[in-house]
Amino acid sequence: MRHVFSAEGYSKSVLWAFMLIVPFAYVQYHFIQSSSKLLDWVIPVIVASLLGVLFGFLSKQITNHKKERALFKAVVDFSLEFTYVRTVEGEYEYVSPAVYDLTGYTPEDFYRTPNFMDAIIHPNDRGDWSHHVHNVNDDGLPEKVEFRILTKRNEVRWLEHLCGPIHDEQGNVLGIRSINIDITERKLAAESVERLGFYDPLTNLPNRRYLNNYMNDLIENSELTGGAKTFSVFFLDLNRFKYVNDAHGHSIGDALLIEVAKRFKKSCLDSKQAMIARFGGDEFVFVTKHSVTTDSVQECVSYINQLLEVPFRIQGYKLSIGGTAGVAVYPRDGLTPEVLIKNADAAMYKAKSQGLSMAFFSHEMTAHATEMVDLQSRLRGALNKGLIKPYYQPLIDLKTGEIMGVEVLARWVVEDGSIAPSPAVFIPVSEETGLIWALSEAMIAQAGRDIVAWQNDGVQMKYSINVSARQFADDNFCSQAIEQFERLGVDPKTVQIELTESVLLDNIDRSLEKIQELKARGFMIALDDFGTGFASLHYLTLFPFDTLKVDRAFVTNIIEDKRQFSIAKSIINLAHDLDLVVVAEGIETEEQRKVLFDLGCDIGQGYLFSKPVAPSFLTDLIAA
Repeated sequence: MRHVFSAEGYSKSVLWAFMLIVPFAYVQYHFIQSSSKLLDWVIPVIVASLLGVLFGFLSKQITNHKKERALFKAVVDFSLEFTYVRTVEGEYEYVSPAVYDLTGYTPEDFYRTPNFMDAIIHPNDRGDWSHHVHNVNDDGLPEKVEFRILTKRNEVRWLEHLCGPIHDEQGNVLGIRSINIDITERKLAAESVERLGFYDPLTNLPNRRYLNNYMNDLIENSELTGGAKTFSVFFLDLNRFKYVNDAHGHSIGDALLIEVAKRFKKSCLDSKQAMIARFGGDEFVFVTKHSVTTDSVQECVSYINQLLEVPFRIQGYKLSIGGTAGVAVYPRDGLTPEVLIKNADAAMYKAKSQGLSMAFFSHEMTAHATEMVDLQSRLRGALNKGLIKPYYQPLIDLKTGEIMGVEVLARWVVEDGSIAPSPAVFIPVSEETGLIWALSEAMIAQAGRDIVAWQNDGVQMKYSINVSARQFADDNFCSQAIEQFERLGVDPKTVQIELTESVLLDNIDRSLEKIQELKARGFMIALDDFGTGFASLHYLTLFPFDTLKVDRAFVTNIIEDKRQFSIAKSIINLAHDLDLVVVAEGIETEEQRKVLFDLGCDIGQGYLFSKPVAPSFLTDLIAA
């Protein structure tokens, strides 16, 4: 380690020389040039003794200093962090060996060139670096900053730079010490997480969160200019995409979405013309400040369809699709991102229903939205009054004809005793508005009381509970479901959770963890509506299901359609090979029941046996 303060070392050297020369001069004068007297002997002896003591003390101090310096160097040299000590003028007194692994430069490179750090700072960070150095040198205040450097191999590395002054006893800044920690991996991980938060991982297009922020910025800028700036929002849904998925599978559909996104990004619809986001599934949102008139919007939609209708070649398949767009214009059709997107979406559905390629939003379309708001209000009131009740559809053992279980289904019972509206209407609304949790809790609470009552009467059955995608996606779903059934006194081993393939699409790894957690507590898991999703066979091998429910689409025409018969037969055989129980939904005729029984189907469900019934009617069916 170099001496930190060379001026101080030079002063000490002069002092030592002076202290050595004076005694010798004195001795020389008295013993060589003057007469010898006793006093002349005593004084040199005393001086020599004092010098001996002083030399001994200084020798000990020097030894201790060297030891401390050696210890410091041993510790710092061994550290993985790049450490240095420099003067205020920029000369490096110590540079740790770790600098080479981090920067590619050696300590000697720093020793040779004062302020060598300045040369390796990333060009984009040099302003911040210069400001930092100025503060530390002039103000003597410690700082922690982050910046990038360019290594000798021209690689970019991120450093966390902890820097502080070295003071003397009077508080003067004598030098600067610094520790530099490589945080490149941490930065890259943070950037990756941030990108996942704002970009769609499949297409690498901006996602909903990015879209919302972008539109809020446009609206804020418009308000700052007195509302003078306008923009259009295109809600685009791909045509025929569902057929691609159904015919070729989910992997081909994903590959097609990637190519669609690439085609959008390479076209004139780039960031200078429009912001393009993937909204979800096969839906995209375009936000543009350049197409706000009727003619320009129509021209833009026409161009989009031209881009899409040029055939895509995906893994040997030649695929042609198109798009249908709905358009809303700020501020005419909405003042917030949510309203603009909702209105553009409504316009898109209007265009689809009329067979058009596009439609502008009109306020007549709000009638449907008003109906949805009214339905939401009614649904909330029905939940508060306990009008959403569990009904039970029996599951029949096809060998014995006995009721072996029931599926719990939500029904809205209006106050005059009739049944309305349909679950196909109010359940999606409950999911969209967040009321699904209140609905689910109410259903489980009521069904739990019924189940406990039947169990106390000695009835042993399985109870199948449907779980929506929104419920299952919640991280607290498993703990809440387990806690609620335990509180009600329902044995989890009597409960089967029914999931559709769409429920599992969002996060396969997390879905698998949740299923394993539920099974560990005794719940059984059923895959519902099998054969209608994206990757059924893949899910059968990936998830530990107990039951497979054959969708009614394969049952309805099982007698008339040989292909449906063959598919149903294959599904049943496959399920049994995987040790799964097979349930056939939608059995309505004796002929369907017999064919499914002959194929080996285990359990049947449908109007042939019973429609969904209230608890009292199910009690009668069980007793019959």
